[in-house]
Amino acid sequence: MNIRLLIAFLSGIVLLFQNNVSGQSFCGNTGAFSITPSEGCAPLKVNVKNLLPKSENVSYAFNFNRSATTVPGPGEFTQDSSFTYTLPGTYTILQFGSANGTGFSQCQDVVVRETRAPNAELMVCQNGRARLTLISDSISNSYDGIDIDWGDGSRQSVNTKNGNILYLDHFYAAGASSTVKIQGRYSNAACQQSLQVTTLTGTSTSQLLKGIRIRSVEMLASGEAKVLYEGMENVPTEVLIDKGDGQFVSTGKSGQSGGTQAVTIGGLNPQQIYRFMLASKDFCDKIIESAVVSSMTIKEGTFALDEIISVSWEHYPNTESIMEYQLKRDGAVIFTSVDQLSYLDTDVKCGVTYKYEIVAIIENDVRSYSTSYSTEPKSSSPGRIERASVTVKDNSAISTQVELSGEGLTSSFDLIVERALLGSTNFQKVSATDNQSLQFEDTGVNTSENAYCYRFTYENACNMKSPLFDPPICSILLKTQTPDIAWTGQSSFTDAVDSYDLQRMDLQGNIIDVIPKQLGTTHTLDLASQSDFSFRIEAKSQDGSFSSYSNILNFKSKPILLVPDAFTPNGDAYNERFEVKAYFISDFKMSVFDRWGEVVFHSNDVTEGWDGKIENEKAAGGYYFYKIEATNVEGDIISKNGSFLLIR
Repeated sequence: MNIRLLIAFLSGIVLLFQNNVSGQSFCGNTGAFSITPSEGCAPLKVNVKNLLPKSENVSYAFNFNRSATTVPGPGEFTQDSSFTYTLPGTYTILQFGSANGTGFSQCQDVVVRETRAPNAELMVCQNGRARLTLISDSISNSYDGIDIDWGDGSRQSVNTKNGNILYLDHFYAAGASSTVKIQGRYSNAACQQSLQVTTLTGTSTSQLLKGIRIRSVEMLASGEAKVLYEGMENVPTEVLIDKGDGQFVSTGKSGQSGGTQAVTIGGLNPQQIYRFMLASKDFCDKIIESAVVSSMTIKEGTFALDEIISVSWEHYPNTESIMEYQLKRDGAVIFTSVDQLSYLDTDVKCGVTYKYEIVAIIENDVRSYSTSYSTEPKSSSPGRIERASVTVKDNSAISTQVELSGEGLTSSFDLIVERALLGSTNFQKVSATDNQSLQFEDTGVNTSENAYCYRFTYENACNMKSPLFDPPICSILLKTQTPDIAWTGQSSFTDAVDSYDLQRMDLQGNIIDVIPKQLGTTHTLDLASQSDFSFRIEAKSQDGSFSSYSNILNFKSKPILLVPDAFTPNGDAYNERFEVKAYFISDFKMSVFDRWGEVVFHSNDVTEGWDGKIENEKAAGGYYFYKIEATNVEGDIISKNGSFLLIR
């Protein structure tokens, strides 16, 4: 399209939109053109001629929809002045363009008459008896009448505009030709030279009666089967049933009407499979059998799991192939398959009843429906958790791992993780609600200071809980008791500990040595030769399935001050003094203060601790504060402040 045509086309669009806004169609009244001819027989070639003076870029849409709300697309209009219509109908031609800088449009109609031959079917019996079936469709209804030449010198004219299939019977004498010619007719003799002819010869009735077939079989919970089938007018058709012995017998249901027919057969078992077939007597008194359609049954499947519904289905063979199975739950399709005969439904909840149906889609758009099957998911009480482990990930995280097995497992669950400090019975839930992960990371911990114990239970989707996990399993805490390092010995597994390995690592975390410790829980360091290292304990379970790691203890040949956080001067000869242990220092000063800031003890000797007395009187229990100043081997001053608890 050139620039001028584009401008004209856009101008036309503006005009059309303006007209549309005012409630009119795109067909304006500002154009002018002629059509030759404006009426004729298919195929019809028409020529258009622009009659508007000084017009430019005139275009035509030869099949325009008057009710359209959009401008014709580039492929829907042309500047050609002729067009051929191959099918009958009334067509609208839209003209648009520009004149004197203004867009214009105009619509006119073309009427194209039908010329195709009417559709019909011919049945001829061996005794000369014949039946012609004229199909009432858009073609035959276009004509004022239909002319029939029976081929033996007999002629007949009929009208099919009443909307029904028209049956015409005829009898051929022995040796007469049974070739029939059919042609449409207009009362004004229009299109006489263009009308097409249908020529028919005698056809086997079995082919003509193929349209008599079962469309669907539906088993009902009431013990009835509902059969829908396509009948043919004046063709006696009976519904037969095979109840499982391979023999088809009459259901007592029959008819000879055309179109979709419905029959209901009672006295059946909805959980039994039946086969259905139609027997029709054709025009020549020959019995024609339809394709066989089997009923469907659905039931509980053989597979059993907690909170999973297992269903299976079956049927007898059908004459035609199964295209697809559709499994419905509560009326909605949840699964399709070409050949699978069972399904595990995991998207279910305990305490809810679900209704299942199976639909077989058979070749040629045939359906077979089962009766419904209602059930709810089952569950057992969960067993105790038998396998779990804990391991330290870093200074602020412990990872737990659980394995679930046994009965009571459901597709969803809530794994409950509880934690307490080692030695405490005050377990608190640390997992989130509806925790579905068997691996849990606890970030609310300080693994360099404490060991933690865990116990587990889980609640399945049916609100049934497993017994509480007992005894608890605990993380490994590695601490220094210079010159020793020691670790807690409580098991980190449901299984017993097989052995401990002390891993010595460089400061980048690379393992440079592994020291087997068997079941020991301490190791003595050689402080004289010790340099900067990190240590970690690895525990192994007896069955070899689990490993558990402690926190990482960093050891450097730098000043070490070990200050207790409490002491108990109660005369039991244990923990009687507040004593500080120091390594790699030369000078030492320590002062102890009460809560008012008064010095209650001072010492320049690291081996001298406070006995909990002030001027030979027992100090009151509670928190006290200390300040330590020490000098390392390099002469640097080290200060440390803190508090501790005097327990009476």
